[in-house]
Amino acid sequence: MTTVLLVVAAAVLGLATWQNHRYWKIRRERTEDRQPLIYSSRSFHSATLIKLEAESSRERELAVLRALQEAIAGPGGGIVVYAGLVGLTMAPSSQIENDWSGVMIAQFPSREAFDRTRSSPELQRLLDDCERSYTLGFRRPVLMNLMIPIGLGVMRLRDIVLRREPILPFQPVSDDEALPPLLEKREELKRLDTYRDVREDAVVIVNFLLPGDSKQRKADRAYTGEMTRGMAEGGYGPMHMGPAVVVEGESNFKMFAAVYYPGIDHMHAMLGSRFMNRIASDKQLGDTLAVATIPVLTKLSQ
Repeated sequence: MTTVLLVVAAAVLGLATWQNHRYWKIRRERTEDRQPLIYSSRSFHSATLIKLEAESSRERELAVLRALQEAIAGPGGGIVVYAGLVGLTMAPSSQIENDWSGVMIAQFPSREAFDRTRSSPELQRLLDDCERSYTLGFRRPVLMNLMIPIGLGVMRLRDIVLRREPILPFQPVSDDEALPPLLEKREELKRLDTYRDVREDAVVIVNFLLPGDSKQRKADRAYTGEMTRGMAEGGYGPMHMGPAVVVEGESNFKMFAAVYYPGIDHMHAMLGSRFMNRIASDKQLGDTLAVATIPVLTKLSQ
């Protein structure tokens, strides 16, 4: 009996390790993400949004992100784990501005290290040179983020065992049947096509989240459950998740999440699908900012 239990435990551990490595490899290769799997519990993360002047070139956007990366590695010893160009705003916030050019996610050894970097003259100068900026801090618990791929794997196994109807490939919905807000968002989504020369096989949606009331949370759980099923089936999903820590302004976001989707074509298919048309109205939050970004971290070293 003991031998059987040991074999089962080894198999479970092996599958969990394989699933985490699978998602880690996707993060590294598709999203250019450099987040370590294991790190100190004192670590502190931040997500900084920048807005440049409207006529800024792609080269100018990359140059500013490159300079921010160098400043983050300064007195606080931070490392940039993700950088992206903002293609469009998927969901606008009522608390902060909604038009942004780029985003940078960084990890610091501690909150104190983050504060030192944030107050450094070099970083302040760079942010002051932008039209505007906004930084949200967040805690990224190691165990929570290691369990996300495992949870997705369990969900996929459950759907297979229960023989639930697959979500992928997405089945298109006609314009006559599509919800008007989705039709409008599908038009806006065409902006992502202008980033195909940068990267077309990965889109990362960066989310600042404030849950709604009990009725909204119930509806949102239904939406999230279906979206997560699709992620489990397609091998994509959350890269970073954790409680938000407000470090500037008067916003009251409670959670941060960065979610990977496998490309621009995938986004078009998802928003134009019967699946999204069925569940979209269930997405209900107290407030959120969600921006669709294109990974560019490797381009900052070029």
